[in-house]
Amino acid sequence: MSQGDGGPGIRKTTLHLGEHSLAGSRGLFDVHFFRDLAHGATAMAISVGDLGRSAPLLARVHSSCVTSECLMGCDCDCAEQLEGALETISSEGRGIVFYLMQEGRGAGLTAKARDRMIVQASRNRVTTFEAYASMGLPADLRSYDVVAPMSRMLGIRAPIKLLTNNPEKAAAVAAALEAEKIEVYGTESIQGPTSPFNRDYLTAKHDSGHELDRPNRSAGALPPASVRVFEPEPLPGDPQRVVTASYFLPIALLRSLDTSMEARPADGGVVEWFRLSVVYDRATERESILLSLSEEDRETDFDPDERSRPVTMRLFDRLPGPDSLGRAALRRSLLAMRERGRGSVLVRFDDRDHAEP
Repeated sequence: MSQGDGGPGIRKTTLHLGEHSLAGSRGLFDVHFFRDLAHGATAMAISVGDLGRSAPLLARVHSSCVTSECLMGCDCDCAEQLEGALETISSEGRGIVFYLMQEGRGAGLTAKARDRMIVQASRNRVTTFEAYASMGLPADLRSYDVVAPMSRMLGIRAPIKLLTNNPEKAAAVAAALEAEKIEVYGTESIQGPTSPFNRDYLTAKHDSGHELDRPNRSAGALPPASVRVFEPEPLPGDPQRVVTASYFLPIALLRSLDTSMEARPADGGVVEWFRLSVVYDRATERESILLSLSEEDRETDFDPDERSRPVTMRLFDRLPGPDSLGRAALRRSLLAMRERGRGSVLVRFDDRDHAEP
C-alpha cells in the first residue's frame, strides 16, 4: 500500500474516505472509497499489490451496471468485464479497477431502462445507441476526470495499460490522467462470453467501434411478451411514486453468487425473464427497481408483493465475492417467485460513503 494508513485525504474536490478488504475467488483485494464532493457521487478503487511502484500498471476504469452486477442480469457484458478485470489484476499480482457510479453510460438508471424498453419494443431492431439518440441523448455521457485525483491519492505514478475494448474510452481516460502526468501507454482487450441474451447488445458495440470479436449476427433472444414505450406514470393509488420505465430482464438465477467467470456459461445458464420497472420516489428523490413475475400475462401492476421484503443493495453488492449479502437475499426472493409462478420484489440501492460489507 502506498497510501500509508489508508485514512482520509483530499485532492481537488475528491475525498478519500478509507478502505476495506474484499475476499474474492482470486484472493484478497483492497477497496478504497472516495467521494466526489462537487457531483455528490461515490467511487471505489479495487486494487492488488503495491500501486506506488514505477513498473507499468494494469488498470480498468469501470462504470456501474446494477442490472448485471446486482440483479444478475445477462443482457450485457458489464459484470463479465468487471469480473474479468479483477481476475486479471489478481493473476498479475498488481493492478487496479476504478469503479465509477455512471449508470447507463452516464445517463442514469431511468435512461438506461428506457433504452432497453425502446430496444425491446422494437423487437431488437433498434440498437442501444439508436435508442439513446431517439431520447435526445448522446451515445456516451461518461466522465473520467475523477480518476486523476483518485490515482494521485493512491500514489500511482506509473504508466498504465487499460483493460478495455473501447478506443474512445481509452482516449478519454488518457486525457483525464494528463492532469497528474500519468501516461496511458496501451490497452488490453477484455471480453466475456456471448449468449442469446447479450448478442444484439454486443453486436451494436462492435459496430460502433469497440474492439470485440466478430459478432454472431443470428437473432438474439426476445422477451416473453411485447413491450410498450410509455411516458412516466404514477403508481396506481400512489402518486408519490412514478414508474419511469419498464422492460424484461433475463436473470441467470442459478449463477454462483461469487459470479466468477467460470460460473457464467456462454448460454446464460438457467435464465428466467423478470419484468423490471424503475420507480422514482418523490419523497426520497431516489430510484428503485421492482422485479416482478406473472405466469398469466407476464405483466405487473407495479405493486410490490406483500410477502416479499424489499432488498437493499449496498456498495459491496456491486462486486463479485461472498460479501454480497444483497445478491444472496435477492436470489432467494426470485427463486421463491419462480417456484410460485408470480410475485414481485422491490430493490433499493444504498450507495452511501464507506458502506460496510
